[in-house]
Amino acid sequence: MADSLATIAGLQQALARGDLRPGEALAAQRQRLTSLDSTFHAVVDALPDTLLPPESNGPLAGVGLAHKDIFDLPSRAPGVGGGQGIQASGRIAAPVLQNLARSGASHLATLTMAEFACGSTSANPHFPRCINPLLADAVVGGSSSGSAVAVASGMVYGSLGTDTAGSVRMPAATCGLVGLKTTHGLLPREGVFPLAPSLDSVGVLARCADDARQILLGASPSERLQPATDTRAAMWLPSPGIDDRVGAAMQTLAAAFDWPETAFNDHAALTQLAEIVLHYEAAATHRSALLARSLSPLVEAVALPGLVMPADWHSAALADRARQVTNFVQQQLRAVDVLVMPALPAPVPDWQTVTLGHATFDVRQLLALHRFMGFINYLGLPALVVPIARDARGMPISVQLVGRPFHELTLLRLAAQIEARFFCMTEPTASPAPSFSSED
Repeated sequence: MADSLATIAGLQQALARGDLRPGEALAAQRQRLTSLDSTFHAVVDALPDTLLPPESNGPLAGVGLAHKDIFDLPSRAPGVGGGQGIQASGRIAAPVLQNLARSGASHLATLTMAEFACGSTSANPHFPRCINPLLADAVVGGSSSGSAVAVASGMVYGSLGTDTAGSVRMPAATCGLVGLKTTHGLLPREGVFPLAPSLDSVGVLARCADDARQILLGASPSERLQPATDTRAAMWLPSPGIDDRVGAAMQTLAAAFDWPETAFNDHAALTQLAEIVLHYEAAATHRSALLARSLSPLVEAVALPGLVMPADWHSAALADRARQVTNFVQQQLRAVDVLVMPALPAPVPDWQTVTLGHATFDVRQLLALHRFMGFINYLGLPALVVPIARDARGMPISVQLVGRPFHELTLLRLAAQIEARFFCMTEPTASPAPSFSSED
């Protein structure tokens, strides 16, 4: 994929010039997806053109996307990380996928994920380990792991995933992508297999902020999406709590934009509330399978604590949520539009270090992957991960941008400003790339 075609905007310009037709572009993208998957292990099922036909004149015409295998498709129930999708008559496509098809996007494949969306990494007993296109030994975050790999390798321009405790943002941070967790309820969740409905959000993974913006607008015709505003920001640097390399990269970023540092004292309490809701609702989702002891250990680790959790803990956490959101917005976003904070507290670890049962497994590094993620799901706020630097191994160091409800476009505007001055992975990492010429 040439540099000029590495982004959706570049592809759109080529289509507008008549350099290629949408069908030619999609044929090349399908070829690339097929040829690369044997290396990166991201695809569950390649899908036919006729399964969810796109609008030929939509703004995303000619753009190939593939999504986490958690969404309903016509006559197909998702595999949800437990195997292949299941043929099921009467199913219709999830509305969020229908929105994208009406916008012209083509759905090329379903993608691997942690089983039942329970996992901070790509570990899944039913599928080969996803390979990080940036560094084969590096972990791919979960649970939208196949989505991150497919986008980072250049198989597709973008992907929808789901985020319950960081499951879009963690894989984005490990693969150098933009990962957008949307405001709770902005993107429709009908036809999406649940984990913890009070926390679940549909999100976007893309190689740059503008690609993510176009996919978001295609997926969400919602009038609740607010126009972008000025991007005043403040930065929270947990101390102690983050690696010196992460702190140094964040301080360089803050200095470049003249952002002040700010305090945030409620992180631990909000994280505890998020965990109560996650465990309780995951147990409700998987109650029958839990009682039958038919779930894998990774899924049990998330859901089992909820079976013995008092119901009033859960109801109290939800009853207090509106107050907590108001407090957060008033305290952290009173004078600014965005709170900037770490995505991961340390550089991206190797997969062995965060894989249960491996000789070098370190539970602290596994838990660190979602340390700064889950509380945002409890608050229901939008959050966006964007890379700002590379470490000594060439792996991304990313920050997380948190905004007011339905202000995703403000976060994307700031992410684009960061990309312009610091770091942007607009060129897919995999090579060689098939051309998009009419001779293909």
